[in-house]
Amino acid sequence: MLASIKRLWRWFVVGGPARWLIAAAFLFVVVVYFKNDDMGGDPTTPRGDGVYRPVLARGDGHMLYLIARSTALDLDWDFQNDLKFGDPWLQATDPDTGRRVIPQPVGPALVWTPVLWLAHGTSKILNVFGADIPSHGYTAWHQRFVFLSSTLGACLAIALAMLVARRLVGGTWATTYAGLAGLLATPLTYYATHMPSYNHALDALASSAFLAYWALTIGRADVRRWIVLGLLLGLAMLIRMQELGLGVVVAFEVATTVVRKRTPRVVWGGAIVLAIALVMFTPQLAFWKIVYGGWFDAPQGGAYTRPGAPMILELLWSARNGWFVSHPVTYAGVIGLCFVPKEARFATAGLVLALLVQIYLNSTIFDYWGNASFGSRRLCSMTLPVVVGFAALVWRCGRLVARWPRVPRGVWHAVAVLVLAPFVAWNLDRVFIFDKGKAAPDGLAPTCCEHVPRWARPTLSWVYDRVGNPFEFPANAIFALRHDVEIQRWDRAVGNYAVMPNFDQLSTRNLVNVSGRWRVGYPGSEPYLIGRFTGPRNGERWFRWTLERRVRVLVPNLVPNDQHVTVSIAPAGAKHVKLSWNDKVVFDDDLKDGWNQIGFTLSAPFVGEHELAIESDLAVYTPPPDPKHAVESTTLPCGVAIHSVDLRIVK
Repeated sequence: MLASIKRLWRWFVVGGPARWLIAAAFLFVVVVYFKNDDMGGDPTTPRGDGVYRPVLARGDGHMLYLIARSTALDLDWDFQNDLKFGDPWLQATDPDTGRRVIPQPVGPALVWTPVLWLAHGTSKILNVFGADIPSHGYTAWHQRFVFLSSTLGACLAIALAMLVARRLVGGTWATTYAGLAGLLATPLTYYATHMPSYNHALDALASSAFLAYWALTIGRADVRRWIVLGLLLGLAMLIRMQELGLGVVVAFEVATTVVRKRTPRVVWGGAIVLAIALVMFTPQLAFWKIVYGGWFDAPQGGAYTRPGAPMILELLWSARNGWFVSHPVTYAGVIGLCFVPKEARFATAGLVLALLVQIYLNSTIFDYWGNASFGSRRLCSMTLPVVVGFAALVWRCGRLVARWPRVPRGVWHAVAVLVLAPFVAWNLDRVFIFDKGKAAPDGLAPTCCEHVPRWARPTLSWVYDRVGNPFEFPANAIFALRHDVEIQRWDRAVGNYAVMPNFDQLSTRNLVNVSGRWRVGYPGSEPYLIGRFTGPRNGERWFRWTLERRVRVLVPNLVPNDQHVTVSIAPAGAKHVKLSWNDKVVFDDDLKDGWNQIGFTLSAPFVGEHELAIESDLAVYTPPPDPKHAVESTTLPCGVAIHSVDLRIVK
């Protein structure tokens, strides 16, 4: 690995326009990081009085820093005093240990601890000369030191990815454009500059280091290689536990070697990697034991992950922080893995397997969109495969344009810049929108066109009105065909859910009676209505009339547990109604006057969009002389009035 870093250094030092360009990009990221100094808008008030006053750390990053502070300065994992610097998530007290808990991983704290010691030591020296830096450690001086590791880590992750791309693909400019794309047009930009307290830039580095060492040493079977792979895999697991899935590349190599060369001894190599990685993971087990009282009491357990209910289409293509939608460069990078040179296919196959495993694992997490997330932040770990794939795509395009030798190379460089620049500009525009500690978006935000830069709206609106968002394909097409709706509907509808348990309910599986209401009759529910309805009307309660004999309501579901469904519906032009849930009839009878509560139970429902179909005759409606009746009269032929669909977890 050391030799690879030396080669990488020489590659930059030798110089050349391509290398200077990527060096300038690294410098740009570092400068942006140092300009991130808002101090939560309150630079003067002392910290530590129990009020959450951010410095550089925010949200989950604040909690990660508190673990580091406790580890480095208190030499313990008792967070009672650390949470005096702010408790934005209202951390619970574990009933077994009596300790205040922080569920974030311990790996970043272990990486930051020596840096925090350095920052703390230098603060003491500066205080001799009158700097007056508080000794509690929650200061701009300490955090600036610590979080620089995220910025430099992101740059090093890109450098390692470019090194692998150069080895597997070749081409100076292909790897340069790929590096620029990975650094400036993916979620990595945000987590290296404006939100460096999160662990995603470190995750990108740790994952890239493991994958790079594996790809660059394929063919070796010495003990040293297996030991280094185990150490790097264990480090990645400490940063984010899901990175255990990266080990699939070692399993792939071992399995193919055994089959091709019939050398079963290589299995011991894979066992060494796994054993060392698990030993490296013991600090996390110790953390859980001390804080939660059990070696394997991971707070992310319970119902937080659902291996049998992945939401892959949503993770990749939903407008709610979908990976390919929010950062299309990642889409190009994944596609580009299909275009690597023949001699690089074995290594690329391993990278593809790692990518598929990470996509699956992240799609099983309850909040696949990452809550307040800048794009799909949890897939920053796949920076290296994306850069390699993007380099392969550029390289293949270069091979194609080489057939026109009369066209100057400068023209093709201009074309490459014109293609890549909008995605870089798009990403940087969004990065700077969320400066000064502003949180990234959490809810569903359709991609066109309120939240896009003004300069891009006319062109994007023209495309969107005709084919939807092309970066949501094929998920939007599958959705449109399945529900017989326009292709734009996916963009506007997928990502909102009625039943949303809290984290503590998920971690303890305490989900029974957790409920939610899908407000069909309220304003804003139009993306989920298929067929003709009236607009929302506010009588005794919000409702809509059905204006066709058969209409449908989309009811998205996020929880694969048994649920009781209650449809709130009233007669209008028709008394008889047939209700079907996913084409299965659940009610076929006359309604009583007033609001009817039609109930039925779903057994282990699939996650995704369900369909409630409503069938009835149509007639002009005149209500009976009952002042408590919720539905007004109408001169339109209508069927029934629908208010809401309530869901409650029963198992």
